[in-house]
Amino acid sequence: MKKKTNKGIVLIKKSNNLIESRYKFDIWETRFFLSVLAQIRREDGDFHEYRIWYKDVIKTFGLKSGDSYSLLRAAAKSLHGKSFFVSYEKEGATREQQYHILRKIDYLQEGQDKENHEYIDVTVEQEMRPFLLELQKNFTAYDLRNIVKLNVYPVRVYELLKQYETIGNRKLEVEEMKKMFEVTDKYKAFGDFYRWVVKPAIKEINKHTDLTITDVEKIKEGRRVTALRFRFKGKRGAELAEARGESTTKEFEYTEPDNIAHDVSDKDRIFEIFHKDVVKRFGVTPSSFLRLLDDYNEDQIAKAVRVTGRAKFNQQIKSNTAGFFIQALKNGYTDEKEEADRKKEAQNVAKQSEEEKKKHFQELKREMSAKINQRIKELTTSKPDTTGKAIANLRESPLAKVVIEQKEEKLGRSLEIEDFRKDKMLREMVKSKIVESEKAFFKDILEEYK
Repeated sequence: MKKKTNKGIVLIKKSNNLIESRYKFDIWETRFFLSVLAQIRREDGDFHEYRIWYKDVIKTFGLKSGDSYSLLRAAAKSLHGKSFFVSYEKEGATREQQYHILRKIDYLQEGQDKENHEYIDVTVEQEMRPFLLELQKNFTAYDLRNIVKLNVYPVRVYELLKQYETIGNRKLEVEEMKKMFEVTDKYKAFGDFYRWVVKPAIKEINKHTDLTITDVEKIKEGRRVTALRFRFKGKRGAELAEARGESTTKEFEYTEPDNIAHDVSDKDRIFEIFHKDVVKRFGVTPSSFLRLLDDYNEDQIAKAVRVTGRAKFNQQIKSNTAGFFIQALKNGYTDEKEEADRKKEAQNVAKQSEEEKKKHFQELKREMSAKINQRIKELTTSKPDTTGKAIANLRESPLAKVVIEQKEEKLGRSLEIEDFRKDKMLREMVKSKIVESEKAFFKDILEEYK
């Protein structure tokens, strides 16, 4: 019965210090590391040599079989040089300890096509024992099936929230999150960080995991957002099965009755904010106001309060201020001041949005170029003839052929590899040809920045 109940569960266990440490993985590094963790057992006295099969990774994470083993190999090689950075306090100062992750990796040589050898043997560093093996307290465990469809940042946010699952809410400092995710320089403005990290994480977690984030409160110091309070609850039954893409038989399924308890804290907060205006000033009964909180959010209530307040001040309400407020809320009443503020805000948002988009687009281009350059360096190191082949292919391209012939005519000789390296236009053409001819090796980068 126990085996039947646990069928399909693949438990991932990490110490809380590791979850909150500073590091940055890409999506394939994340998949590779999780695949290693999935093989570590509670009864293991020590780390073993773990074998990661490419076909198992494809199956577990629901990937296309056309993806290349080279992506997994590249992830293992990259992860071999990475570390976790764990903060701790000592004598009133914050210090950081660096922990190497992998001691040894064993993989199929590049250029070989042998399906029955498409695996990677990996040995974990012994210094990782306190974070992955010796777990008696202060650790978090979850089912791998909950995060297989998540991207990198959503996995990080999910693990941070999973630590507080029994509480149902967690406050996270914005700068601490940026530091943990190593995006402090990339997303300096809160708006960028929220748009490109937090919002996608909320969407993916709600869609694919066993958690539902019901609210994210932006906590401010002055006008600056300094922290986020996530409120969330667990999924059950059909909702959880749907998130995992599993079939359900709803006819015989027990579903927990709807319960407002999950939303009580947020409703209490909003009630407290507007109680003075809505109940005392406008005369709405507390029970009526609470019922309205089931259907209307904080922004809608704030707007109705402003409109009703101005209408009362201007003596536009002959009687029954409570009824006016309720109708203003239900029908979305507005006034000249509200419309003017809305138009001004829309103009500011549009202007800021376009500027942010342009800035972010340029950042993405630079980031993508840097990753491609690093990958080309790895490729040309392992395959020294790659550059020569790319140049040969360029000479067959009509457009490139014209450019090359013009430069050779100007120099009075044939171009050599060094000429292609020094000339910016030729260098970019060679890089493009390498990416084009070795697409499988760059697929993860191209997909990430598509």
